[in-house]
Amino acid sequence: MKRILFIIAILIFLVFQIFGKKTDSQRKFKIDKPSELLKHEKIDANFAKAIYSYDFQFPLDHASHEDFKTEWWYFTGNLEDEKGHSFGYQLTFFRNGLEPVLEGAEEAKNLINNWQTKQIYMAHFAVTDITNKKFYSFEKFARKSLNQAGARLNPYKIWVKDWSAQVSSKAKPNEVFPLVLRANDKNISLKLKLIPVKPVTLQGLEGLSQKSSGAGNASYYYSISKLLTKGKIQLGGDIYKVKGYSWFDREFSTSSLGDTLIGWDWFALQLSNNVEIMYYRLRDQSNKTDMVHSSGVIIDAEGEKHQFTAQDIIMENTEKYKSSFTNAEYPVSWDMEIPKINLKVKLKPALKEQEHQLSYPYYEGAVQLAGHFADAEVTGKGYMELVGY
Repeated sequence: MKRILFIIAILIFLVFQIFGKKTDSQRKFKIDKPSELLKHEKIDANFAKAIYSYDFQFPLDHASHEDFKTEWWYFTGNLEDEKGHSFGYQLTFFRNGLEPVLEGAEEAKNLINNWQTKQIYMAHFAVTDITNKKFYSFEKFARKSLNQAGARLNPYKIWVKDWSAQVSSKAKPNEVFPLVLRANDKNISLKLKLIPVKPVTLQGLEGLSQKSSGAGNASYYYSISKLLTKGKIQLGGDIYKVKGYSWFDREFSTSSLGDTLIGWDWFALQLSNNVEIMYYRLRDQSNKTDMVHSSGVIIDAEGEKHQFTAQDIIMENTEKYKSSFTNAEYPVSWDMEIPKINLKVKLKPALKEQEHQLSYPYYEGAVQLAGHFADAEVTGKGYMELVGY
């Protein structure tokens, strides 16, 4: 689902490379319909497609899949220090294939020199200082050449320059976890260790997540919905020892949203009763829910997945935030109800101003919730992504 903003950012990056760096007043990129970039017929036919069931193999599938055009590694979480100072964080890595690298092929065979590559990487890093009501976000681009970026299995590491998700030096051989996240920019940094509490959840139909009608307009999608997280966040001269929980999302695919869709609202929620909920609401040209392809899961305390559809959930927007940067109006507060499990909660942003004002602006930030679940009070934290506004 994140691939639209990734493709647009890549295009912007390439324009900068061709025409040079521009001043802010010169940066005028107008794309009326981002989904047009990812119509099925515009995707290189030589890339693999997410059509059939997929036999996931771990830890192998935590690494890259260069026979597909696009993939990402998505980390978000809510943390606090011993004094109750609260933070949200996001660290994401995106890969985009310029040409397919077929399974078993060596990319270097057809390259003239070490500067060339068929892979472009992008990363986003953000920290929400909830207590002090401040939001920081940054981006980096790099090519998979000269060790600037990449994704490898042994030892496990995903990186864009000096931002990385890398297996801990204390991990067992051929393992991925514990995983250590590192990122820094402009005196803002984090170093976090992540250990899974819940198992891998295969989203959609055993990992095949259909995003719109048509063969291949889908992704292979899995999540780890709860990872114990400890480490440090630095904001200027202040260093905070933090702990909490993270969410890890992974998708790889080639085709994407159909041309009738304009964006999505995505929610990843961790409840106080050890239940997690993921829901993505795909929106059509009238900004209404695509009732066929919008979907979600409930992950119970034992880590078992329970699928639900758009017909099972009631989402009502209760507050909007208008960006002074883009003039977009984001629906940031919601009433959420899932009658089949007797869930009724109010969801709000931990901080309203959590728009990424990067190459392609979008909203992603920490959220909080409170309400009732199965006749008991429940609270929770999570992340919300709003794209296409």
